[in-house]
Amino acid sequence: MRVKAYKGKVYGAELTAKEKKAMDLEISRQIAEAERKHANDLDALILYVLHVHLGFGKVRLRRFYEAFSAEHDALIAHYEMPDDNAWLADQMLKRIGVDVAAWNAERERTNSG
Repeated sequence: MRVKAYKGKVYGAELTAKEKKAMDLEISRQIAEAERKHANDLDALILYVLHVHLGFGKVRLRRFYEAFSAEHDALIAHYEMPDDNAWLADQMLKRIGVDVAAWNAERERTNSG
């Protein structure tokens, strides 16, 4: 790593390809760890929304939870992979015209404006 400094103050660094790969892997590991740490909150939020807004009862919530948990585990495993492949669920939704990134960008524009 080559540190960039000016008048004794560090303002950046250039990483080698190997260092960048190691840093990216560590970031991905930390994302997966945070995802696991907050899984209960995320699961509760999703189940609550399905119950309150779409009328899911206990049995349907459990069926959804089982399916969602398996996909959530796959997402966490995806975070831990060393490559940058697209997330499968995102690609499958795009095939039916659902672009989650576009919806999020639209929501951000609406909320910030």
